Amino acid sequence: MAERVKEVMSTNIHCCSVEATIPEVAHIMVTHDVSAVIVLDADDYLAGIISRTDLVELRGFDEYWHGLTARHVMKTDVITCAADLPLREASQMLVQHKIHRLVVVEPGGKEGALRPVGVLSQTDIVRDMAASVTK
Repeated sequence: MAERVKEVMSTNIHCCSVEATIPEVAHIMVTHDVSAVIVLDADDYLAGIISRTDLVELRGFDEYWHGLTARHVMKTDVITCAADLPLREASQMLVQHKIHRLVVVEPGGKEGALRPVGVLSQTDIVRDMAASVTK
């Protein structure tokens, strides 16, 4: 079984710019079968995240959703972790914050900036647990 986040995280992350339209964000989710899209600023640093739930809520409450951009909808209080974090601690973070994924980051080139390098989902953790079954 894996010990660190970097051993099980997905490095194939799906991103959009803060200026992406909501239909474009939805297209990324559907095309790549992902439940969240990471939003990047103009320098490719983490700006926020948009989940499938965010889009469903938006569709239900804002009749002008098609004219909005990622900047308007994204959550900016993204829960992140480092790739070398113990998997046990990352699992605890998911439970504590009641979230489905952590954005894995490394420090960016400017003060306080974070560059996304992966995503750790609940599915990644369960997949790792299942891998311990001998065949």
